[in-house]
Formats: sequence, C-alpha cells, structure tokens
Amino acid sequence: MKKISLRRASEPEIPTASTADIAFLLIIFFMLTTVFRTERGLKLFLPEAESTERILKRRNTAFVWLDRAGRTTINDNLLDLRGVTSVMAGKFRDNPDLIAVIRADQDIEYGKVNDILEALKEAGVLKVTFATEYERKGG
Repeated sequence: MKKISLRRASEPEIPTASTADIAFLLIIFFMLTTVFRTERGLKLFLPEAESTERILKRRNTAFVWLDRAGRTTINDNLLDLRGVTSVMAGKFRDNPDLIAVIRADQDIEYGKVNDILEALKEAGVLKVTFATEYERKGG
C-alpha cells in the first residue's frame, strides 16, 4: 500500500519587496504637490492708483502690513516700531537689494505710515514702495 504524505498547507505570503519603492514614490508625490503658505498679512483695503508698476522679482521683496487699527506685521508676526527696525535690519543684512513693500490700509493715518518709513530708514532699507489697487477706468 502506498503511503500518502500529508502536505502542510502553506500560508499565503504578502510580497513586501516593493513597499520601499511605494513609500519613496509617495514621499515624492507629497513633496511635489505640497503648497507652502505665503504671508497672509492683515485684512485691509489698499488705496487706488491711476497708474502702477508691477514688481516682478519676489525674491528681493519684504512686505510690511499696516491695518487701519495701526497694527503692523512682517512675516505674519505682530511687531512694534522697534521690532520693524530689527526685523528689517536683519533682512537687509541678508539681502542688500531688499525692497520694502508697504501694504497700508487706505484709511490709516499718515503719521503711522511715516513712523514705519522712519523705522525702515533706521534699519537701512531705503528702497521702499507702496502697494496699491489699480483703478480701472471705463467699462
């Protein structure tokens, strides 16, 4: 009589050789599709201008936000005048071609804008421009 050998049923295996490749592809996918948050600044209404010039180089710009309550932010951090001077002096040391863009609310008192201009002058930042909304005429 012939002996029948009992076969042990092998358990199914899940191949794990490609999991490192899949993880690497997922990391690359998320790195490419991630959007970095830019400065939000303060909620404000910019003054209108009849003519304006667009600054195309965003690499050499630093934004100073002033709302109608007189609050000032740079890089989404609330600052006083001394803080504006120290932050902008540091930015100016890192990049001597820095252009300060003042985004001031249309209803702010000019004295507060003048204080910011003096703080920028004290920091050594002499290239300053004001952000405006372009006034479109006609229909």
